[in-house]
Amino acid sequence: MISEDRLRQAVRDAGALLDQSLPAPDQCHHTFSPAFLNRMEALRRRRKRAPVYRVLKGVACFFLAFLLGGTIFLSTNAQAREAFFGWVREQAEGAQRYFHQGDVTSSSDIVHYQIDVPDGYWLEDTLYSDALVDEYYMNKDGLFIGFSYQYEIENSVSEIYIDDTDATTIQTEVHGNSADLYIAHDPEGSNTVIWMDKETGALLEVTAFLPQDELMALAESVTPIKK
Repeated sequence: MISEDRLRQAVRDAGALLDQSLPAPDQCHHTFSPAFLNRMEALRRRRKRAPVYRVLKGVACFFLAFLLGGTIFLSTNAQAREAFFGWVREQAEGAQRYFHQGDVTSSSDIVHYQIDVPDGYWLEDTLYSDALVDEYYMNKDGLFIGFSYQYEIENSVSEIYIDDTDATTIQTEVHGNSADLYIAHDPEGSNTVIWMDKETGALLEVTAFLPQDELMALAESVTPIKK
């Protein structure tokens, strides 16, 4: 029977032989595939994206938030009172909060949208739910375009938080609707535009690594899909 000490020594000897068989670190070379490098570049750039957080809540939480904060906010903000029936923007800690007030949209009345992305982009990923559509496009350089829209429907409450601590906010319009444009201070960061379609009640958002004029042109390309 082999003793425990001899087993331990055998393991150490085997480890030493394995180390000796491996090349030195400066002799180790590997060429990564273009697909892998593009993926890593996409992940790096996604870290520079202005964070957008979506929160889905139950109806009870909505009424609690309304009682605690909504009444005060609406009583002191004329713009919010005018937009009471629809999506409202409110300054939160380190972010802009978008939430819905008033009548919800019936599931049967939901209108879907399409976006005309530039040549060279393909649809990489999608997320569909009853009230939210999120599409993610990418090109060969690892640059992406994010397009999403959402509704407030029965028995659900949604919110969006946009981190604006490192961005400049510009008031603008998309298809005649008031819009908020977030331009990142980092020239390599992504920019975001968000607006509400007054005709349908949808809240839409486009995020991309594009300059202001190209991002706005992309937002203007968003159109409802005819049934």
